[in-house]
Amino acid sequence: MGRPKRTCPLGKYRLRAFKSADKENSFSIELEYTWNGSIIRKATGIVCREEDWNPKGDNGRGELRPCFGKEYKHRNQQLKNRVDKIDALLADYQEQHPNQITRDVIVGFLDDKPLARKDMGKDFYEFTTELLRSEYERNRIGKSTYQNGMSYMGMFTEFLLSKELGTYKPDGIYVAELTPKLIDSYIEWRRNVKRNGDATINHALTPILKASKYACDLGLIDMPINARIQDMRVVVKPSLEQDAEPAFDEKYLTEKQLAKLKQYYETCKEPRRKQYLEIFLFAFYACGLRIVDVMTLQWGHINFEKKELSKIQIKTSKRHVIPLRQEAIDILLKWREEYPNRKYVFGLCNENMSLDDTEKLYYVRNNVTRCINQSLNVVGEKLDFPISLTMHIARHSFAVFALNHGCSMSVVSRLLGHGSTDITEKIYAKFLPETLASEVERLDMGFMKE
Repeated sequence: MGRPKRTCPLGKYRLRAFKSADKENSFSIELEYTWNGSIIRKATGIVCREEDWNPKGDNGRGELRPCFGKEYKHRNQQLKNRVDKIDALLADYQEQHPNQITRDVIVGFLDDKPLARKDMGKDFYEFTTELLRSEYERNRIGKSTYQNGMSYMGMFTEFLLSKELGTYKPDGIYVAELTPKLIDSYIEWRRNVKRNGDATINHALTPILKASKYACDLGLIDMPINARIQDMRVVVKPSLEQDAEPAFDEKYLTEKQLAKLKQYYETCKEPRRKQYLEIFLFAFYACGLRIVDVMTLQWGHINFEKKELSKIQIKTSKRHVIPLRQEAIDILLKWREEYPNRKYVFGLCNENMSLDDTEKLYYVRNNVTRCINQSLNVVGEKLDFPISLTMHIARHSFAVFALNHGCSMSVVSRLLGHGSTDITEKIYAKFLPETLASEVERLDMGFMKE
């Protein structure tokens, strides 16, 4: 019986010495694999003279002699580690893909990039962020969507690292290693560790699912795998009442930025964009009124004599009564003059839409918000704002402005229409110490002086 054929190759080192060359010259040490009659070599970056090389050392894999110099042990260890790593990778590949080792597979491992993989050894994070960047540069997505997508992918690598699910590196996987099981684990991690709601989880899945589809189109992911992944969004029943108050991401406009925005509005020549800016400014002047309440605002909700707004909040189903600054009144008077017969002040929803149809209202709100935000985002970029300008920025900006100008947390909570002061403190806790400090400074303690 002959010797059984190996199922995967083993590497060894050779000195690339030329017969006609001077023996005192230094030659490159190469890692060599022989497989199916093909010889594959890769330079190691280490050179030595012929007399410093022992081709029979390390059990025939080759090693440096002591005459190489004081670094010979260190260099030999480097060589040993390198060949052991490649041998182990090839053994693992053989186990996962029996009898599929080819020259290209070996070349891929020697290049530290398994190019023979179906996904070409492409890192999933890099693949997804490249797709995001490409879509943003081609104006397929806005700045906010691009930035959020990059943030979501950063969280995905954090998930891989914390759950020890990285493959070729602690926080990285290859494109073809994206599986429904991995997505399930990611959803569970975001829900239980990051305490994200279903809607937030779905937002975080968006760039992943788009990348999976694109990878499938390129043939890097099998169609059945991608089809299952595309079906993995969390089912969320549309409900405005269940929408969580967005966490404060420290995105708001400073007073200088607000003044700059107001100046841009006054000189804006594009009618529709000017209207969207007016709606944004109204939301700010109207104590940070939510977009859904701006959208459903009716003339009957406004008392011009008292300069007061009174309406049932869509989200909380509670009556919200706030005073209106003259700036808000001026905007309303302008719209009443231009559109006196409208049911809804700003014409953002159909006149016949029922406010009792929460599912329909949910989708209309999202469409309106997306449309306004796209226009606002362009304005923000033109004004070089460091954040993406959205309707919700008006709400955050009012809250921060009010707190920094001495309004108590309880007053700000009422003006914003929060269910309790606890919600306000949780969202804007960063500004509470500043407000408390200013309040303490205002206390008159003159009676303690002699």
